[in-house]
Amino acid sequence: MLARRASVDIIPKETRALDLPGSARLIRLIETEAGELAKELVKTLREHPYTPSFHSYTAEELYERGFNLYHNLGAWISRKSERADLVKYYEALGAQRCEEGFPLWEVLHALNLTRRVLWKKIEEQGLLDTAEDFIQAMELHNQVLLFFDRAIMYTAKGYEVASPSRRA
Repeated sequence: MLARRASVDIIPKETRALDLPGSARLIRLIETEAGELAKELVKTLREHPYTPSFHSYTAEELYERGFNLYHNLGAWISRKSERADLVKYYEALGAQRCEEGFPLWEVLHALNLTRRVLWKKIEEQGLLDTAEDFIQAMELHNQVLLFFDRAIMYTAKGYEVASPSRRA
């Protein structure tokens, strides 16, 4: 049985306000739809065959974790927070998942599923109807990909540092 701990909850500091050109509407969508995105993520994580460790968690536990990620995502990708906040959050997340007994591959796959849920929502909203919408979405897409690349790297690093085999 996996050990349960309170979820990582590091809210990034609002230190640098740099909006992505033309992507503000999509960022607002992410922030305002955090609850719906988290609900879809819960369903996905609890049903996906490659995330079995997540299946035993309650919907409430997974919802809180997903909501925190989506709620903060807009600040992280629009650079309204420092990279150090992102590093701290995801290294702590990796360490937490290691201590809870999650296999690393599941943790990383869950991050990939989190990204997929986000893009599915954006596509469903019909915000990619014009060439201008598409260009704006591509700007955001590049920022989201960079964000998740970093999230995966820092999560793996935090996991590795917390791994009992590394401490021995």
